[in-house]
Amino acid sequence: MEPYTLAQPIGVAFDENVSKFFKDFYRVSDTPGLTTEYVNMFTKDATFILGSNSSQGSEGIASMREAMWNAVASRTHKLGKIFPFGDDSSEVMLYGTVDLSLKNGDTKQLDWAARAQLSRDEGGYKMKFYQVYLDTGATAAYKKS
Repeated sequence: MEPYTLAQPIGVAFDENVSKFFKDFYRVSDTPGLTTEYVNMFTKDATFILGSNSSQGSEGIASMREAMWNAVASRTHKLGKIFPFGDDSSEVMLYGTVDLSLKNGDTKQLDWAARAQLSRDEGGYKMKFYQVYLDTGATAAYKKS
């Protein structure tokens, strides 16, 4: 899988801008230091759940975003597919893998899936709910390394 390419459904009405949003989102997610840009991809009152951790609102999401880099030197999401909940849906599921280079020198690859609810305004799409499902045992192991 090439990073930032996303297979889309065939035969379902689907806004190309949703795919573009997620490609941009994961590109920002993989770039350290872009916390403001990352947070701006969520609504101000959004809920973000990553494994067993959750946050609410811009400040909480910013804190969680910063913590996501504590043990990680670099990461690259490789996007698989996106599944909208019906024609022109603002709710989607996605899956892919993420390659992690850890600050301790280890490397890991994790499978992930996510559920997102989008909101659209004049500036484009933002997430109002985003939940990432991953193997928390694997992430706990690299945090201890």
